[in-house]
Amino acid sequence: MTNHYKVITFFGPSASGKDTLAKAIAKRPDVNEIVSCTTRPMRDYEKDGVDYHFLSTEDFGEKVLNGTMLEATTFRDWFYGTPLESLDENKINVGVFNKQGIECLLGDNRLEVIPIYVACEDKKRLMRSLERETNPDCEEVCRRFLADLQDFEVIDFDYMTFYNGIDEGPALIESYLVDHGVLSKID
Repeated sequence: MTNHYKVITFFGPSASGKDTLAKAIAKRPDVNEIVSCTTRPMRDYEKDGVDYHFLSTEDFGEKVLNGTMLEATTFRDWFYGTPLESLDENKINVGVFNKQGIECLLGDNRLEVIPIYVACEDKKRLMRSLERETNPDCEEVCRRFLADLQDFEVIDFDYMTFYNGIDEGPALIESYLVDHGVLSKID
């Protein structure tokens, strides 16, 4: 069986700019931004089908059981996952995943997966985490920062690395992916 779906997967430590890079690439006409599913409640500023597909626990479980959920995980008693219908066979699909999600995708013979680790200076990541909110939970920011050191110490699959300077990252990611043969040049 040949791979039907091409998937660029961004992964890396918190506040390294993964979502910003994915959204920058998704502006291309040949790219589809993957919209994941979750069972957590929708936040005031979120839109169903744009930020996530918000599902009941039963609907999420049905997708897992019928094999249309490509990968799934839990976080704080909520489920998150990527449904097959979020991919477009005629475009390059792009999304943000954790390591375990990428490992699931790599094991799916319907997919051609291109993992891209997003690296960023620690100070920039910490500053960005603190500046995201008016009153950040500093304890949680520090916990995530320290957990990332362990989580990304060992990566058991092949991947490309993009060094994100945050400000210039979105402008550089497309040329990086074109230079590495992941995307075609658009004139």
